[in-house]
Amino acid sequence: MNGSFGGRGVLVIGGGGIGSQVCRDLAAAGASVYFTYFSNAATAAELAAALPAGSCAGYAALDATDDAAVEHVVATATRELGGVDTLVVTAGHRHPLALFQETTAATAAGILNTELGGPMNAVRAALPAMVAAGFGRIVLVGSDSGKTGSVGDAASAAARGGLIAFAKSIARENAAADITVNVVCPGPTDTDLLAGMTAAEGLTGKVMNAVVRAVPKRRLGSVAEISGAVIYLAGADAGFVTGQAVSVSGGLTMQ
Repeated sequence: MNGSFGGRGVLVIGGGGIGSQVCRDLAAAGASVYFTYFSNAATAAELAAALPAGSCAGYAALDATDDAAVEHVVATATRELGGVDTLVVTAGHRHPLALFQETTAATAAGILNTELGGPMNAVRAALPAMVAAGFGRIVLVGSDSGKTGSVGDAASAAARGGLIAFAKSIARENAAADITVNVVCPGPTDTDLLAGMTAAEGLTGKVMNAVVRAVPKRRLGSVAEISGAVIYLAGADAGFVTGQAVSVSGGLTMQ
């Protein structure tokens, strides 16, 4: 993989957790990377410092639900990178699980705005330059819940399912322009977020532990394994792969 992304300008929306590994892997492969973070400036600074010398073009705080802020970040990244030909979006909303009838309309709207609206804002802002250039790679990180549904997380599953349908639509609209659009759908992955959810009391802990036990591989996925799928879909060998939702879930979802 070393050098395979040489000359590529990549914008990663959401540089924590899985996004952090994506930044590291892309930079190691020769890409120039600009990334965003939601709130943890110290962790973002650590990531930027850890990337190979010269590979980090910058980073910025971003709420992906703010379309004007997204447009500003895309413009900044385009300037700093000399162009954005690859967009990776890992937007996620942290919330405890609850049955839908116990979920307020405000909570559901916040989840939908973050996990579906955020990626839509990013794609809308980045797509015109890709169309003009006649090349682009877009990889959205969702969840297997978008295929299967999820007890206690109906709004998130709806957002993730919508993300898959959105990606397929944008892929159809732009395939002739050599722009591919795909979704990586992780299953239970070894992150701090999952650790907190499995340790939680009530429905959150009960559901998440049941999901972990249901994985046929009998283990959690690693962020490196999720990132590997992202790197493949953004890379030269996946130019004929578009409109796909790829599960990286240890067999939790099989199609």
